[in-house]
Amino acid sequence: MQRPAMGTKGNLFVHNLRPKNYIPPALSQTLPLPVHDGNPADSRIIDALFTGFSVYVMDPVSIRELCLNGGFGQGMLSRVFPACLTAPRETYHKNKRKHHESNTNATCSGSEHPANTTVEPLCLFLEEAFFLMHQLNMLKLQSLDDEPIGVAEAFQKFQNANKRFFAGYCAYLYLKSKNWIIKSGLKFGGDFVIYVKGPQFNHASYIVLIQEMQEGKQLGNYTMNGLDFQGFNRIAETTAKDILFLEVHYPASLDLASSVDCLARIKEVEIGETFTKHHNFIGARNQIKNK
Repeated sequence: MQRPAMGTKGNLFVHNLRPKNYIPPALSQTLPLPVHDGNPADSRIIDALFTGFSVYVMDPVSIRELCLNGGFGQGMLSRVFPACLTAPRETYHKNKRKHHESNTNATCSGSEHPANTTVEPLCLFLEEAFFLMHQLNMLKLQSLDDEPIGVAEAFQKFQNANKRFFAGYCAYLYLKSKNWIIKSGLKFGGDFVIYVKGPQFNHASYIVLIQEMQEGKQLGNYTMNGLDFQGFNRIAETTAKDILFLEVHYPASLDLASSVDCLARIKEVEIGETFTKHHNFIGARNQIKNK
């Protein structure tokens, strides 16, 4: 896959970063990927469950490894990180009170959490789950019927769940190659939002919108008009982000209906990017006065 344009995350593309006011100590030590010594073969295998729409990870140790090493996933009941990472003691006491009120005999088996405690699942969106399977070979996926799901079958199931999955996965690979931390952009009306280091350190820099192209023509029935662009730009401006358009250019002879063909020729897909920037007149004026 060719990766033009963006280069490194320098001042040209990442400007005016907004750091978080407080970084929890438990979330401050991170790595780019959950790979030990740069070798995926040395990484532990993580069990995950495909529900038909998303992928869940239930093991607390696996949740910690994915969240802190690459920023994968989001807590099912939390804004970003599951409660087992952000407030383990609070979770413990809350569950202890719940067990006491229901007159259950919960016992602590020498661990921080009481026995039979339900851990908040980590939700992986489809592109990052497939990245962990296809590229890092560290995610073991199974269905609700406890049937194992291989890479080819997972691609077909994800494609059935999301018709634009292949385009999203190509864009995900492109952004991941630039060391961006990628989260779902559903909250902001986009495909992704991307962070320089992670959501615990800074606010997102870009809202990412993906467009599929083949033979110079945009695929699909939807075309963004001026009113749509104005709406996205307003959302980006009010949340102090910029918009990044990623054009996924498929080879002319690529059969998008064939999962085998898509996976075999994924390196032939090219990514083009366009980003818009709004000028802050007040900020620029103050900057000139301070010089």
